[in-house]
Amino acid sequence: MSSPTVDRPARWRPSRVVVTVVVVAMVAMWGYVLYLAFGPGRQPPPDRLDDPAFAVAAQARCDAALDVVATLPAATESATPDDRADVVEAANEIFTAMLDDLAELAPDGEAGEPVEEWLADSRTYVQDRAGYAVAIRADPEAQLLVSAKDREQITEYLDAFAADNRMIACATPIDV
Repeated sequence: MSSPTVDRPARWRPSRVVVTVVVVAMVAMWGYVLYLAFGPGRQPPPDRLDDPAFAVAAQARCDAALDVVATLPAATESATPDDRADVVEAANEIFTAMLDDLAELAPDGEAGEPVEEWLADSRTYVQDRAGYAVAIRADPEAQLLVSAKDREQITEYLDAFAADNRMIACATPIDV
């Protein structure tokens, strides 16, 4: 004859306690991460402009420049390296005029310092494109070499500033 089964209360073994503590800690950590990412603990990007007026005007001006560049033949579909260089140079003229216009719109004083830095970096990128136009005439296999800034490509900074200030049309042009 078999003995009746007796329900014993569950015991908390050390391994069970450790697993429970680890799971609770991971849930708490992800809750904190989500709080920082989406909640009131989120900090604005460090290069976000306090006054969005420049960003709104820049978005419109950059968008207009991109529309004009879009009317040019596609540089990547040029028949010869000289044709490709001509298209890059024509686009550079448009981007240079755009940067000149944006410089006039830049805020004054301390508020304008991030804009001035972004404009200077943008001009450096246009110079990189000009160097590419010269290089492609001499070597059809030449590549666009982008200047570095703090061990990153300068385009990383251009794109981050544009994204942080919601001026997506002012990100690095990809027409080359």
